[in-house]
Amino acid sequence: MEDLANVWPQGGLFAFSGVDGDTCHAEPFVAAGLKDGIGWRFWVKPRLVFRAQVGAVPLTHRRTPTDFCLSDCWHCTVLANGIEGFVEGAFVDRASMVVSMAFEGLPEGVFPDLVADADGRALGGVVVYEREGCWLAVHRAPEAAARRFGIALSYGSEDDAKDRASRACGVDVAKAIAARMAFYESVEAPESLVGNNRRAYYKALSIQKVNIESPQLDIPCRWTTPDRMPHRHMWLWDTAFHVLGLQHTRTDLAQDALRALFAKQQDDGKLLLAAQPGKPPRVEDDSQPPIVTYAVCHHCDHSMQPDFLREMYPSLVRYIEWFEANRKDDTGLYGWQVRQTDDPVRAARGGESGMDNSPRFDQVKAITAADLSSYMASEYWCLEKLARCQDKYDEADEWRRRRLAIADRVNELLWDDEDRFYYDLDEYGEFVPVKTTSGFMPLLGQIPDRDRAESLRMHLMNPNEFWAPFPVPSVSQDEPSFSDDMWRGPTWVNVNLLIYYGLMAYGFFQEARQMARATLTEITRCYLQYGCFYEYYDAMAATPPADLPRKGAPGDKGGVGFGVVADLHWTAATFVHLAHELG
Repeated sequence: MEDLANVWPQGGLFAFSGVDGDTCHAEPFVAAGLKDGIGWRFWVKPRLVFRAQVGAVPLTHRRTPTDFCLSDCWHCTVLANGIEGFVEGAFVDRASMVVSMAFEGLPEGVFPDLVADADGRALGGVVVYEREGCWLAVHRAPEAAARRFGIALSYGSEDDAKDRASRACGVDVAKAIAARMAFYESVEAPESLVGNNRRAYYKALSIQKVNIESPQLDIPCRWTTPDRMPHRHMWLWDTAFHVLGLQHTRTDLAQDALRALFAKQQDDGKLLLAAQPGKPPRVEDDSQPPIVTYAVCHHCDHSMQPDFLREMYPSLVRYIEWFEANRKDDTGLYGWQVRQTDDPVRAARGGESGMDNSPRFDQVKAITAADLSSYMASEYWCLEKLARCQDKYDEADEWRRRRLAIADRVNELLWDDEDRFYYDLDEYGEFVPVKTTSGFMPLLGQIPDRDRAESLRMHLMNPNEFWAPFPVPSVSQDEPSFSDDMWRGPTWVNVNLLIYYGLMAYGFFQEARQMARATLTEITRCYLQYGCFYEYYDAMAATPPADLPRKGAPGDKGGVGFGVVADLHWTAATFVHLAHELG
């Protein structure tokens, strides 16, 4: 295969996938690719870096058409002082990886090596690095122009880390790579994807694959994470987006992700913001945007499996009834929990909405939400469809009645005739007059009439508002609060996917496809530069995603201890889904 992803991921994700064997949520072995050469930075405390070098010279990637850089296996052509060689390797299992480096024509006495940024303890030819609660070890084969390395992690003992590293060093590298590659070879990219877009597609598959964990404790099937680290739990609306991508590659993985979500459903029907295997929910845990029925409906349309529909339907009804009982307010519509803090930029007042630090939450203590109300309308539309597919006509009629009632109230209370846009209401029943992408969600719920839908289309396509160089910014460009921080301006491609389907529902096909193409183009452009898919992107398409602020601070640290997440699962899932839509 000569069309695989072949850009070294600067800060991107490396891990072992639950598709290929057992993983362990409680004992993560996860790394990020270095930004200034070939090597890995491991998610341990304190962090530990292994840099690939020849002598004292760090290796740089010389990208070739036959190279591949996937999240669990790689073959990279590299240079050291003009001398060409290669670095290849793969994850052996959930706790170890094997790396091979080979060169021809090196000066006498100069060999490839993996150089750590910390001192370790030598144990019989293996160097072990003690970290908080764990040990990370590297076994180096004897010095030679072609040299193999085993890297392993143990949460049990340094001897266990040493033994794992030694076993990994003895693994046949070609066989390890072949085992990891089987998944990618089984997937056929859309024929319409060519060149760099095709390589980006396989990068997206790689991200989706390694963000899958194996069954563990009270999660009886494979499940998905947003990014393995730092968001290593199972998140609600993230999972829904993951399913939309996975259904195009492996139906069983998409269905497992949904089953896993409901394995952690609470007695009252609630689905948690983030769930962990074997861990009870915290009392204060929020929920997240209800789009799971939407994902199930899409998947059932795609896979045509009525047994799975019947399996999911009762749990979906319980989950929607939880929102009815717990998020419906006196207006007859729905509102998010709003976290109270004096620092709305760095914190997450809107955490339950998914739009953590959006300016729509800056000044409110309670909110009647345009997006949540629209999601509920959309979920009822989907429930109605699923009920009719099972000949549950009385239930279908009830879901239809509820959807129409929501639509009437949204149009009555949340539509601003002057601005021709949907706004939230604050605790006093007044508009929260900031234009954000939440105002487009009524399209997804099929709430506006044709006149209102046309007004939303005009806002969307206005280059001074939402039609930015990379549409669609999370806040309109003409708002005083517009910035490059997280939900205060940057583009989130999962939201683009929801807007895409809202446009399609109203027959705005040209605009929907134009936005989808722009989304794939910008993701691919950044991938070719940095080797990663990102949590969010600069709507101006100017600032590298990794340099954008995250809740108040730019770069690696951000305002919460880490910056913009690289190789985020739902960005990859959206890319895969839109690629098939456009194909």
